[in-house]
Amino acid sequence: MKKTILFISIAAMFISSCSLIENIIPVDPTPIPPTPMPTATPDPCAAENLLDEVAKVQDLVNEFQDAWIAANSTPQVMIIMPILEMQAVRRDLQKLDVPACEEAIKTASLNYMNSTINYLVFFMANPDPTDENLIASQQNGQVLWQVVLEEFNKLLTSAGLVSEELPDVGITPPQTTDSGVIVGNESTQGVNVRSQPNINAGIISRLEPGMQAIGLARNEPGDWLLVNLDGVIGWVNTETITTSAVIEDLPISDPDPLIED
Repeated sequence: MKKTILFISIAAMFISSCSLIENIIPVDPTPIPPTPMPTATPDPCAAENLLDEVAKVQDLVNEFQDAWIAANSTPQVMIIMPILEMQAVRRDLQKLDVPACEEAIKTASLNYMNSTINYLVFFMANPDPTDENLIASQQNGQVLWQVVLEEFNKLLTSAGLVSEELPDVGITPPQTTDSGVIVGNESTQGVNVRSQPNINAGIISRLEPGMQAIGLARNEPGDWLLVNLDGVIGWVNTETITTSAVIEDLPISDPDPLIED
């Protein structure tokens, strides 16, 4: 009898344990979804994406050119309106994030915009077509526009693409005047414009090949010239530039530190 009771007790405990296990382990557990594979970020500089990326800069350059063309037919007293429009486009380009392959295009476009706006500001102050600052500023704008075209073509050609949407305003570069000293760069390399007549002084701008500046003064030895390059006043070494007249006629300037406006 005792053996029978013991057997029944063990069987009851076994059945009870099985019921408990069934309650703990779900019969149909929820499957764990597979971990998604990370999606590769498209390369904005790849040929299949490059046109869309370049178009962002190109649209702003075209918008700037439209305002520049309109400014050419605007009376002097009202020219502030296209200038404000061009400044707004320039700000949009400054804020635009571009991939590394487009940095040269963005920089060239901003340099061109700065030069063109400076030209119109000069024109508002003095519309005399023989004014040296006006002539140099317009000449520089034409040179910098060619740099813009070259940078666009260089990038797109490297990807087997061609750009046909950058309109050239087609303004003939003006002739220099016989008065004053025009400082030019006829080499194939850019000339540094420095804050002091010293090879170790800070670089504040560059006189690119084909660009012109206005000679303002010289240092006493005559190996450095103080120039006005699109509103930036700085020094260039005379061994790296050409001049339209003898520099001995220029006044001697005290080389105090200069600050770009």
